[in-house]
Amino acid sequence: MMKDETEEKNCVKQREALYRLIISQLFYDGYSQIAMSLTTEVQADPPCPPSERLLHVVNAGLQHEPDRHKNREPVPGLNPIQEILIGPGLDLEYETEVDVTAPEPALYETAYVTSHKANCRAGAFSCDGQLVATGSVDSSIKILDVDRMLAKSCPDGLEPTTDTQGHPVIRTLYDHLEEVTCLEFHPKEPFLISGSRDDLECQ
Repeated sequence: MMKDETEEKNCVKQREALYRLIISQLFYDGYSQIAMSLTTEVQADPPCPPSERLLHVVNAGLQHEPDRHKNREPVPGLNPIQEILIGPGLDLEYETEVDVTAPEPALYETAYVTSHKANCRAGAFSCDGQLVATGSVDSSIKILDVDRMLAKSCPDGLEPTTDTQGHPVIRTLYDHLEEVTCLEFHPKEPFLISGSRDDLECQ
């Protein structure tokens, strides 16, 4: 318990020292407004003088950092097949995040709302995007027409076409006895496969 408190105090002191180095570097580089703002935010006391110590610390750290881009040297005593099997290893510095092209969830608009008698636990779209199925804890499955959902959400000034009028819920299925846990449309055939805690497979 005492050791954890000591480590936490050391961590806080290290962060305070880091913030002071950042503020000093900002003053040194001429970013007075940002430095003053950060000084106010972290309540640095006594005031931090302009200094480029942070730059020197970072440069020293980078010089002692192992070269990540250097090719792996062969391990003596391994034949080429063993080297292939061992592989180059996992590069933990590799950027794994992919740029997301979809808009933020907060920017989505609700097109249509329908409800089950209990929580919805599963959902699936057909491959062509024309149908969506939802499965619930109440053991029901609803199949909805996407075009009809979009037609229901048309702005008041626009009239939906006659072929998209009608209720979006095409069918409600009650074939399961317990919670529906998974749904999947067949990629080519008009089948919806569902799974449930009752161990029944329904198509």
